[in-house]
Amino acid sequence: MKSSCLVALVFIASTLSAQQAQPAGPPALTGQVTGRVVCGDTDAPGRFASVQLIPEKPSDTPMFDPSKLGKDADFTKMMSEAMKTVLKGSSLSTLAALDGSFSLDKVPPGTYYVIAQLPGYQSPLSQFSTQERTQAGADTMKAVKSAAEKIVVQASQSAHIDVRLERGASLSGVIRYDDGSPASGVSPILMAQQTDGKWKDLAIALMPSITDDRGHYRFYGLAGGKYAVKATLPTIQASSGLGSGAGSISLHMNTGDALVVYSGGALRQKDVKPIEVAKGDEVDGVDITFPLSDLHVVSGSVVAKSDTHPVNAGTVTIVDSETHDPARTTMIDREGSFRFNYVPDGQYVLKVSGAADVEKTGSDESVSDLGRMMNSKPLKSYGLVEQPLVLKNDAIGLTLQVPDAGAAKPPASQ
Repeated sequence: MKSSCLVALVFIASTLSAQQAQPAGPPALTGQVTGRVVCGDTDAPGRFASVQLIPEKPSDTPMFDPSKLGKDADFTKMMSEAMKTVLKGSSLSTLAALDGSFSLDKVPPGTYYVIAQLPGYQSPLSQFSTQERTQAGADTMKAVKSAAEKIVVQASQSAHIDVRLERGASLSGVIRYDDGSPASGVSPILMAQQTDGKWKDLAIALMPSITDDRGHYRFYGLAGGKYAVKATLPTIQASSGLGSGAGSISLHMNTGDALVVYSGGALRQKDVKPIEVAKGDEVDGVDITFPLSDLHVVSGSVVAKSDTHPVNAGTVTIVDSETHDPARTTMIDREGSFRFNYVPDGQYVLKVSGAADVEKTGSDESVSDLGRMMNSKPLKSYGLVEQPLVLKNDAIGLTLQVPDAGAAKPPASQ
């Protein structure tokens, strides 16, 4: 279950880092912020809208240090500390009541921007990627300041502000397989096209969506702009049985199976066509179809060039030859093998990185490949290797030879 713990921990870490920390140092006196959230299209209260105060100068110290991942084998302790931080809450965020009113007490003096979020309504934060929210850089803060109301909090005083939410546009569709059957339980990702033509994944936590039993999904609360949607085969699945033991919950995950398909039928991001959405639009029919044919298996082993013994840790990545974008990554297993399923035709490069011999333990068979890589003692490291791959059929039994670390990169093996 270490792999499942890691997935949850990474999500929590992302959430923690995205939150705005309070100004450093406990102030001697604090102020209060009260207000009311109103829905602009109905004039009804914004019931249970989340309200957050964003400091004018957000802290650049993360609440959780992702660099510690892999350096602490006690996953239970790490999860516990992360959950404590989440559950203790903050004096800078709250929920509106049934009448839309809210109150924030013990707010440190300073200048803040007030953000209210409610499903279906626009939020300045909805246009940011997870990285932008985490780093809270100059461009991100500029966007927040231009769209949010500003309030100044003074010690021992109460400040009042009302927030009016505007309903956003929506974008919806169906995700299915090419035989017409629905793809349920898929988590599509909304992408926004920037002014330079590049695509940006928007933060999932702000606009969660998952396909229902008919394959339907819907994104809402969107600002006007150019969008697209991508989805990955639902090969990561959690299952639960009976009882309270570790065996009653399991996570099935192979990142090498993560075929990504874009709206409009594109299999590569460079071929995606944007969908323009204006303020208040409700755009339907943005469908995604997973192909069932012309998908191939790519598998093989990673061995040391010096003596051809299999290495038991590292990653193998499939890189698009034209765009140089990574298309898929999987881990080398304890036998030195790797496997990708559902890979479309194309020209690729197989890239091995982080290859190493790691120490085996008595319980090695019961530990996930991810757990071994993160918590096993490395005995020897190897250099990078790249091998071209023209894929028109299954490519099985490939051998990728990695040189000793620091040695010259060997020529591509065939």
